[in-house]
Amino acid sequence: MAKDLNNMIEILDGDFSNIENLLTEGKTILAAVEIGEYVSSSLNKGFSDHFNANMELKEKKENIGICGCGKPANALIYIWRN
Repeated sequence: MAKDLNNMIEILDGDFSNIENLLTEGKTILAAVEIGEYVSSSLNKGFSDHFNANMELKEKKENIGICGCGKPANALIYIWRN
C-alpha cells in the first residue's frame, strides 16, 4: 500500500498499541511524536525499523499531542507500509 491520506488514522494521544494492526490493514497513520534520536534517525532514512514501515515528517509543531514515549509531541509524522 502507498501512503493514502484518504485512508488515514490520527494518533495524537500517545496510544500506539494498535499501530501494528492498523498498518497491517493498510492504513496510513498520522502520529504525534517527540523528535528524539530514534525518530530523527528514522526520518532521515524515511523508514522506521521499529514499525517496519515508511515514515515521513508532516510538520514540526510544539504541543501537538503526546508521543508514544509519554513526552509532549513536537511533530506529526506519517507512517505507512507499501
